[in-house]
Amino acid sequence: MEEKRGRFVQGAWVEASSDQVEQREEVNTEPIDQRIDQVSAMVTKSLSEVIGLVRDLVTTPEGHAHIERQVNQAVSQIERAISDVLKPDPDENSEKAGEEKKKIPIK
Repeated sequence: MEEKRGRFVQGAWVEASSDQVEQREEVNTEPIDQRIDQVSAMVTKSLSEVIGLVRDLVTTPEGHAHIERQVNQAVSQIERAISDVLKPDPDENSEKAGEEKKKIPIK
């Protein structure tokens, strides 16, 4: 069984002529190779920059100060969130103020 190149056009298989296949392969292979090379170079450069940034954050006083500021901001946000959760709801207190509290006898 021979495999033939082609494509579907409105639900029907249309075989491609050998000229179309060769032309399409020539057009697609060169730009893809160039794009792969370009993207590989960009990824390598980006990783190098990230590694350099991490090294600067960990080894320099400026990096230590930046990390400390970020940690302090995170801690204050967490503290605010916890205090908001633990703070009594003002609507809940106003409803209870109008009601008489029932006392439960303890024996």
